[in-house]
Amino acid sequence: MFVICSLLLLSSCDKESNSIDIFYDYKVKNQEGFDIYSIILCPYNEDTTFLTGIKNEKMWVGMFDEHTKEQLKEWNGTETIERTIKIDLGYGKTELLNIVSFGFKLGIYKTNWGYIPTLTYGVILPTLGGGTALEKDILLLNDDKMIVYSAVNPSIIQSHWYQESIVVSSYIRDSYSYKVVSPEGKEIVELKSKPYNRLIELENLFPVSYTDGIGFYERGRGYDNKKCDIYIHRVNYAISKDLWDIPISSLTNIEKDALFNITILEQSNPIWKFQIDITNYDGSKKQVIFTVDVETGKVTEI
Repeated sequence: MFVICSLLLLSSCDKESNSIDIFYDYKVKNQEGFDIYSIILCPYNEDTTFLTGIKNEKMWVGMFDEHTKEQLKEWNGTETIERTIKIDLGYGKTELLNIVSFGFKLGIYKTNWGYIPTLTYGVILPTLGGGTALEKDILLLNDDKMIVYSAVNPSIIQSHWYQESIVVSSYIRDSYSYKVVSPEGKEIVELKSKPYNRLIELENLFPVSYTDGIGFYERGRGYDNKKCDIYIHRVNYAISKDLWDIPISSLTNIEKDALFNITILEQSNPIWKFQIDITNYDGSKKQVIFTVDVETGKVTEI
C-alpha cells in the first residue's frame, strides 16, 4: 500500500501564461521533447539546483549552477515512463493514477559516485479528478547513469555504507523493510533491523561489512538519569544482534546533554582508531582517543 500525500501539483495555468519560463530561467541545453507541465524545481544547496522533467516520455534530470543558471550536467532515463500505474488501497480496492511529473523529496544525498534522491510523483486521480503526490522509488544518479530503484514509501537510511553501497527502507502497512543496494541499483542483502547510531542518529555509524556496523550509544545512570556511560558495539543487522558490546572506560559519568563528535582516524584490519570530542553545556571539553579490535571488541585507550 502506498502513502499518498495531499500536496498541490505545479499549476499548469502559470505555465500556460508564461510558457517561455517553464525552466525557471535555468539554461537547459536541449529544450526539445519536454512535457512542459512536468518540469519541477528541486533546490539542493545555495550553489546548485536540480530540475526534473519528462522528456520524450523518459525521465530527465538536470543540474544547474544557481548563480549563473548554466547547466552543469544532465541524466536521461533509458526506459519509457509508465504514465498510468495501479496502486493497492487494501480491502480488495485499487486505484489508477496518472503520472504528470516527478520531483525530489527534501534531502538529496551526495556520494562518491553521484547523488541519491527519493522521488515524489505528481499524479492525477481520474476517479476524483484531482491532483496529489505519491512517494515511490529512489533515483541513483551514478556518474552519467540514471537508475530507478523501485521502493514503496522509501527512505535513505545510510548513504555511505560498505563498498559504497547504500541502505534503503520501504514502508508498507506498518512494516519496514531494509535492504543494502549497490551503486548500480542491485539488491545485495536484506537486513532485519535499521542500521543507525543511537548516540548520534544515522551519523557516525561505521560499516564493517554489508551486514555489520560499528556504532556508539549511551546508557543512563543515576536516579535522575542526568549522567551516562558511552558504549561501543558491533551489530549484525541481518540478524539484529550485537556481536560485542563494550563500555569505554574514559567515557563514563558523562553529562547526558553533552554534544559528541566522532571521528575515525585509522582503519586497519582489524584495528580501528577513533577520536571522540565532547562539549558540555557549560563549554568544557574532553577528548578521548582509543583503538578497537573490530573482531573481538577489545578497546585500548591512548
